[in-house]
Amino acid sequence: MPDFVYDIPLKELATYFALAAVASIVIGMLIIKPIMRLLIGAGPDLNEAINYGTAGFNLFYGLLLGLLTVSAYQNNERIAEAVLQEATVLAALYSDVNAYPEPTRSDTKTMIRDYVLFTLYKDWPAHAKGYYLDGGANRVNAIRQKLGAFEPTTPGQEILHAQMLSAFQEFTRARQLRLNGVYTQIPNVLWYAVLVGAAINIILIVLLRMRPVRQFVLGTITAFFLGVILFVIVALDDPLRGEAAIQPDPLRRLWDRVMIWDEP
Repeated sequence: MPDFVYDIPLKELATYFALAAVASIVIGMLIIKPIMRLLIGAGPDLNEAINYGTAGFNLFYGLLLGLLTVSAYQNNERIAEAVLQEATVLAALYSDVNAYPEPTRSDTKTMIRDYVLFTLYKDWPAHAKGYYLDGGANRVNAIRQKLGAFEPTTPGQEILHAQMLSAFQEFTRARQLRLNGVYTQIPNVLWYAVLVGAAINIILIVLLRMRPVRQFVLGTITAFFLGVILFVIVALDDPLRGEAAIQPDPLRRLWDRVMIWDEP
């Protein structure tokens, strides 16, 4: 899907899809229908032949749209869960690091706050443009090195340190899932199949023999619903781009309710 689509507000995008659906029926009835009638004729059995020939097409095309819609929704849910998991584990790390002695405690908490601010105000705007910054990985590595350099001196510190390292691995996994969402989208080859199928669907509708007003009304309703389905798929296609993109609300709440009070 072209990048400029994600810059269009959802209301405008929905309007464009609705107008395109109605326009396709009008163009089909005025231009495509006369041409196709010259090529294949307009006998009394035309409707029956179209219905017989398109039964399998409608089944497979409907199945394709359904699977793409579910896939796009599941991608969004997976990335949203990863963002929530990342914030949850960060909150636990930020709380548990209080049990470390100085200066490890203050330094690590400062690094975690810096990572959250970078993610909110640098990395997330980059996600909206289709990429991510290396600064997040650099900050994660700095935290890892800080924790790795700590040497426990008591059995209690050993247990705490092992739990912290384990939680840190959970954090990095959740973060990687979130970053994968930057490039998670429906392949272009599937979009080609969807758009070609939509065009064929419109052509088959306008080929039916019926009164123009009735054909326009029924065709517009069918095309409008097809446009709605395509709009939903486009809106959910890239989980971190567009007006319907996943927002960093869990990280923002973590900052506003916990971390901001520790800022100097």
